[in-house]
Amino acid sequence: MGGIWLVQGNKTLLIIYALFGISILLFLILNIHLLLVGRRYRRLMRGVNGANLEKLLEETVQSCRAAEKRVDELEELCRELKQFSTASIRRVGFVRFNAFSDMGSDLSFALALLNETGDGVILCCLVSREDCRLYAKPVEGGASPYPLSDEEEEAIRKALEAGSSLKR
Repeated sequence: MGGIWLVQGNKTLLIIYALFGISILLFLILNIHLLLVGRRYRRLMRGVNGANLEKLLEETVQSCRAAEKRVDELEELCRELKQFSTASIRRVGFVRFNAFSDMGSDLSFALALLNETGDGVILCCLVSREDCRLYAKPVEGGASPYPLSDEEEEAIRKALEAGSSLKR
């Protein structure tokens, strides 16, 4: 009978030791968790100077709303600028040439100034010994309703080719 009491006594003692070990393990886990939560809290409250967390969150939300409003304004401005840029001169073609055989050097020129859709104007300057004349012709969709010289057509072609490399 004495041996049974010893085994039963050891089981009770063993259970007590196991519970004590589990308690210590839980205590350590909770302390580590509390330490990590404390670090997160200190990191969150860094630079707050005693202000409460609710006020900090309100300020953050207001700041986010102001940033969203500013982003919306910038998107609208970007749309307006994009519309404006399609109407502005983005394609330029320039050709120098000698209009008259009795003149030295290429003083005459044709200059095509076109927007993104190929609309604009072609300027042709003819330089002679006595005077200089400048002619302007409208361009719509890369073509003019008026007759064009070879140099003017080349200037328009160069302008359209230059515009094809633009990034949109």
